[in-house]
Amino acid sequence: MKFSFSGQEVKELAISAAALGFIFSIGSGLNPVTIIMITAIISLSFIPHELAHKYVAMKYGCFARYQMWKSGLMFALVLAIVTGGKFVFAAPGAVMIYTAFRDGNGVRQVGLTAKQNAFISAAGPLTNIMIALLFLPIAGQNVFFSTVVYINSFLALFNLLPFPPLDGSKIIWYNFLMWGVMAGVSFSLLSLV
Repeated sequence: MKFSFSGQEVKELAISAAALGFIFSIGSGLNPVTIIMITAIISLSFIPHELAHKYVAMKYGCFARYQMWKSGLMFALVLAIVTGGKFVFAAPGAVMIYTAFRDGNGVRQVGLTAKQNAFISAAGPLTNIMIALLFLPIAGQNVFFSTVVYINSFLALFNLLPFPPLDGSKIIWYNFLMWGVMAGVSFSLLSLV
């Protein structure tokens, strides 16, 4: 299956990233320069997270597409405003994975094991962990690099919460140690910035 995107999917990813950038900026006083910087960082953090889910799901033969969750975006915005940006609900949408779908060859059915489902779920937070680790050595040099580490660590840890439908619920169900290592690394990275 070819790795591709519909115009609607690209639009929903862009809207979600822009909304998250604004939401993460609320605690910083909504300075226009800060909003632009944080939105750029979110775009380089959130979008790769979602693309990693999509890529791994498609490698397992599934049909996968990002879908924005409008009520989740509104909840995140209201929560960030009410708390002055102290609490961010970072779930503006998700990659929807279809194991039964129609393609050029007719109807297709794919069976996912618990391991495959856990690996699809782990792909997003692992992407954020890798980005945070990549920028960690230079995080002390300026606010941009430290914010990259912070946002990626936060996104990884948030998505690893063991509550459905977050990634952590599928990972912990498959392998507690795998989940624990990922959550521990995310927490450690978050505490360093």
